[in-house]
Amino acid sequence: MSVKINAKAELGIAKSFEVKESNKNIRKTWVLQKAMAKMAIDREQSGDDAADFESALDGMMEMQDTTIAYIVDILGLSEAQAEKIQDKSFEDTVAFAQRIAAEIMHVDMAEASEEETGLEA
Repeated sequence: MSVKINAKAELGIAKSFEVKESNKNIRKTWVLQKAMAKMAIDREQSGDDAADFESALDGMMEMQDTTIAYIVDILGLSEAQAEKIQDKSFEDTVAFAQRIAAEIMHVDMAEASEEETGLEA
Protein backbone atom coordinates (compact mmCIF):
# COMPACT_ATOMS: atom_id res chain seq x y z
CA MET A 1 0.00 0.00 0.00
CA SER A 2 0.93 3.62 -0.24
CA VAL A 3 -0.21 7.01 0.96
CA LYS A 4 -0.45 10.26 -0.94
CA ILE A 5 1.31 13.21 0.67
CA ASN A 6 0.23 16.68 -0.39
CA ALA A 7 3.07 19.22 -0.14
CA LYS A 8 1.44 22.22 -1.79
CA ALA A 9 1.37 24.31 1.39
CA GLU A 10 4.91 23.42 2.42
CA LEU A 11 6.74 23.25 -0.91
CA GLY A 12 4.36 24.82 -3.42
CA ILE A 13 4.19 21.54 -5.38
CA ALA A 14 0.70 20.77 -6.66
CA LYS A 15 1.31 17.09 -7.40
CA SER A 16 0.93 14.73 -4.45
CA PHE A 17 3.79 12.41 -3.59
CA GLU A 18 3.05 8.70 -3.38
CA VAL A 19 4.92 7.09 -0.49
CA LYS A 20 5.01 3.33 -0.11
CA GLU A 21 4.17 1.94 3.31
CA SER A 22 7.21 -0.31 3.07
CA ASN A 23 9.32 -1.58 5.95
CA LYS A 24 12.07 0.76 4.74
CA ASN A 25 9.86 3.86 4.98
CA ILE A 26 8.30 2.79 8.28
CA ARG A 27 11.81 2.33 9.71
CA LYS A 28 12.83 5.81 8.49
CA THR A 29 9.75 7.15 10.25
CA TRP A 30 10.67 5.41 13.50
CA VAL A 31 14.23 6.76 13.26
CA LEU A 32 12.82 10.29 12.90
CA GLN A 33 10.44 9.80 15.83
CA LYS A 34 13.26 8.42 17.99
CA ALA A 35 15.44 11.43 17.15
CA MET A 36 12.60 13.80 18.06
CA ALA A 37 11.99 12.00 21.35
CA LYS A 38 15.71 12.08 22.17
CA MET A 39 15.87 15.81 21.52
CA ALA A 40 12.87 16.42 23.79
CA ILE A 41 14.38 14.29 26.57
CA ASP A 42 17.78 15.97 26.21
CA ARG A 43 16.15 19.39 26.37
CA GLU A 44 14.36 18.44 29.60
CA GLN A 45 17.54 17.11 31.19
CA SER A 46 19.95 19.86 30.11
CA GLY A 47 21.47 22.18 32.64
CA ASP A 48 22.69 25.75 32.39
CA ASP A 49 26.41 25.18 31.95
CA ALA A 50 28.30 25.79 28.70
CA ALA A 51 28.85 22.08 27.99
CA ASP A 52 25.11 21.40 28.19
CA PHE A 53 24.41 24.39 25.95
CA GLU A 54 26.91 23.22 23.34
CA SER A 55 25.51 19.70 23.51
CA ALA A 56 21.99 21.09 23.09
CA LEU A 57 23.05 23.02 19.99
CA ASP A 58 24.68 19.91 18.54
CA GLY A 59 21.47 18.00 19.17
CA MET A 60 19.35 20.68 17.53
CA MET A 61 21.58 20.79 14.44
CA GLU A 62 21.49 17.00 14.22
CA MET A 63 17.69 17.09 14.56
CA GLN A 64 17.46 19.68 11.79
CA ASP A 65 19.64 17.57 9.47
CA THR A 66 17.68 14.41 10.31
CA THR A 67 14.32 16.09 9.73
CA ILE A 68 15.30 17.60 6.38
CA ALA A 69 16.90 14.34 5.22
CA TYR A 70 13.74 12.44 6.20
CA ILE A 71 11.49 14.70 4.14
CA VAL A 72 13.81 14.67 1.12
CA ASP A 73 14.30 10.92 1.25
CA ILE A 74 10.75 9.81 2.03
CA LEU A 75 9.25 12.03 -0.70
CA GLY A 76 12.09 11.43 -3.17
CA LEU A 77 12.56 15.16 -3.73
CA SER A 78 14.71 16.49 -6.51
CA GLU A 79 17.56 18.86 -5.64
CA ALA A 80 15.44 21.88 -6.63
CA GLN A 81 12.48 20.65 -4.56
CA ALA A 82 14.73 19.88 -1.59
CA GLU A 83 16.18 23.39 -1.74
CA LYS A 84 12.71 24.80 -0.97
CA ILE A 85 12.89 23.22 2.48
CA GLN A 86 15.95 25.33 3.30
CA ASP A 87 13.78 28.46 3.11
CA LYS A 88 11.25 27.14 5.64
CA SER A 89 11.38 27.74 9.36
CA PHE A 90 12.59 24.87 11.53
CA GLU A 91 9.20 24.74 13.24
CA ASP A 92 7.38 24.42 9.88
CA THR A 93 9.87 21.79 8.73
CA VAL A 94 9.35 19.68 11.85
CA ALA A 95 5.57 20.04 11.54
CA PHE A 96 5.74 18.88 7.91
CA ALA A 97 7.89 15.87 8.84
CA GLN A 98 5.49 15.00 11.66
CA ARG A 99 2.52 15.20 9.30
CA ILE A 100 4.28 12.91 6.79
CA ALA A 101 5.10 10.44 9.58
CA ALA A 102 1.52 10.51 10.87
CA GLU A 103 0.12 9.85 7.41
CA ILE A 104 2.50 6.94 6.80
CA MET A 105 1.70 5.43 10.21
CA HIS A 106 -2.04 6.18 9.89
CA VAL A 107 -2.05 8.18 13.11
CA ASP A 108 -4.36 11.13 13.73
CA MET A 109 -2.33 14.04 15.06
CA ALA A 110 -3.88 15.87 17.99
CA GLU A 111 -2.51 17.97 20.82
CA ALA A 112 -2.15 15.95 24.00
CA SER A 113 -3.87 17.25 27.11
CA GLU A 114 -1.82 18.00 30.24
CA GLU A 115 -3.32 14.89 31.81
CA GLU A 116 -2.22 12.73 28.86
CA THR A 117 1.33 14.10 29.03
CA GLY A 118 1.53 13.76 32.79
CA LEU A 119 2.00 17.52 33.23
CA GLU A 120 -1.19 18.22 35.15
CA ALA A 121 -0.79 20.15 38.39
